[in-house]
Amino acid sequence: MQKFRGKLQETVSCGLLQNNWPDWKTKSKTSRNNTTARIRKLKRLRKYYKVKKFDAVKTPTVVFKARDLRTDVNLIGKRLVFPNMIVNHGSGYNRRTGVFTAPVSGVYLFSLQLCPEPKASIHMHIKVRKSGHVIGDLNFKNQIGRQCVSANGVDFLSRGEQAWIYCTSASSSGDVITIADHGNSFSGVLLHT
Repeated sequence: MQKFRGKLQETVSCGLLQNNWPDWKTKSKTSRNNTTARIRKLKRLRKYYKVKKFDAVKTPTVVFKARDLRTDVNLIGKRLVFPNMIVNHGSGYNRRTGVFTAPVSGVYLFSLQLCPEPKASIHMHIKVRKSGHVIGDLNFKNQIGRQCVSANGVDFLSRGEQAWIYCTSASSSGDVITIADHGNSFSGVLLHT
């Protein structure tokens, strides 16, 4: 009986194997194809993330901060020049002209801080050349003691495009900026390429 049962199990197992072989073969091939496709996808993802990581490392450091004003005489209609450099990575800011020239294309943040004399009024723009538009605006009338005010602007600059501070109006004499306390500054930083 034992022998018969063993023979019967062997016959049934072989029969099932033969009857289901094409199905198993197909499933095995499908599984292999799926595995191959998954491996290809993982390789593409790995390549994609390596490139993104590499690009992040390649983003250059561009930052400048200049302070003080070269002149405080009749600023109306003039570009403001901040000659004392605190930092100038990327060499974009020209301390003789007061103009920042973008060394690389990207999104930049610019900041302006001025300390007007008491009872003085000023109106300044952070301007971008080529596009000609204003990205920051500072309009202030100082009614009380000494105060500092600031303005910020963010814009995309192409390589070679320029930004600067321009005085559109001021008190009657135009002599409105306090120089003594180093509160006057122009700065910018590359946020993203």
